[in-house]
Amino acid sequence: GVASVVLGIPKIAMKAFATMRRRQFDTNCMMFFATCGALALQEYSEAAAVTFLFSISDWLETLSTARARNALSAIVKLRPERAKVKDPISGNFVFAPASSVGIGSIVSVRTGDKIPCDGVVVEGSSVVDESSLTGESRPVQKVPGSTVSGGTVNAGVAQLLIQTISTSENSAVARLIRLVEDAQANRSPTEKLIDAFAKRYTPLVVLLALSMCTFPWIAGPDVGREWTKIGLVTIVIACPCALIISTPVTYVAGLAAAAQSGIVVKGGAHLESLGRVNKIAFDKTGTLTEGNFKLLHLRTWG
Repeated sequence: GVASVVLGIPKIAMKAFATMRRRQFDTNCMMFFATCGALALQEYSEAAAVTFLFSISDWLETLSTARARNALSAIVKLRPERAKVKDPISGNFVFAPASSVGIGSIVSVRTGDKIPCDGVVVEGSSVVDESSLTGESRPVQKVPGSTVSGGTVNAGVAQLLIQTISTSENSAVARLIRLVEDAQANRSPTEKLIDAFAKRYTPLVVLLALSMCTFPWIAGPDVGREWTKIGLVTIVIACPCALIISTPVTYVAGLAAAAQSGIVVKGGAHLESLGRVNKIAFDKTGTLTEGNFKLLHLRTWG
């Protein structure tokens, strides 16, 4: 029990002191006071349980956040790093960073290459894989005059010449990346409620416990010791461990799991609203497929 406290309390204490230096109280303060109260009461198993559970919660949140970051990295990789741009002076195509391609430039996209920016096809006919953006598994035919999105792939056998209509920072894939980044910061009403509750609840409990540990000493040492014990018990039992620990981890894990499955949920607020959905309507063919083509029938002649 003591070993768990020794290993778990330093990180909680650092976060708690950092918060108190800003003249605020949060969940880390509550956990720190609860642990100190349990140690003062010589309830080492209680102190160990608080630090162990909170450390596990912090580790799970870090792990889930890392997975969400990895999922975001996979989405970021959709953005092309370079483009083959036509030099307006010489007429030759040269490689340049995708971020440097201006609006109105002519870019060449060969088979298997990513389209660097949103644009319009001016020459060539091919099919483009847009599954990374739209979820549609079937490649889309593109001919002169068709619009294409940055981050999609030329999946045909012909080269496409595309005139850009936006920069890489304003392309469809760039907007998708910004949506995922914003989703990480979009907090649900439940998370906001828990934080607001902790900000008001923690100071009240600390003030009440502090009053119990100080004022009764005026009545004598025996009364003071008894009420000090009651004050420390109050801090321990008033710590809403399950409520504080479970809420952020649940949302971070849900967002990470969805992102790894290719589903972009715009934050905990929208994830929470999905729990109230009873019916879902799918309006496009192919939405429920896995995107894996199979040969269903083969007929030969001759």
